[in-house]
Amino acid sequence: MSDDIEARFRAITHKLWGDEEGEEIYQWIVATRPPAFHKQLIQVMVPVWEMDKVDLKVKILCAISLFTGLHRDEAEFFFKMAAHHQIPQEEVEEILMLTGLEAGFPTAEKAIVTMKTVYDAHAAKVAGK
Repeated sequence: MSDDIEARFRAITHKLWGDEEGEEIYQWIVATRPPAFHKQLIQVMVPVWEMDKVDLKVKILCAISLFTGLHRDEAEFFFKMAAHHQIPQEEVEEILMLTGLEAGFPTAEKAIVTMKTVYDAHAAKVAGK
């Protein structure tokens, strides 16, 4: 595996989640994924997150909607990104309302609980610094 793409992958995790949480997520991914899976993951993830035609806020909100609509727990990762990038909670809630309308309100309800937990934890973390 190229050290360059690995360094770019690590930099993306820091960009998406901040230095502290980004490093924790990077280390978690490296430690929990088989090497072949990790290699394929970064081959796909790095170029997609490096694209610059759509701003990061839009990408994060799209991912929140997608993972919420698919009933996937990975939505929490994107809520953490949204909180780190100071996307107002009210904007995320509006995306969840749209997702609920199109994908079903039970899934949006579950996501709202997760979002509130993430935003509250982020606010407490920021206040503690």
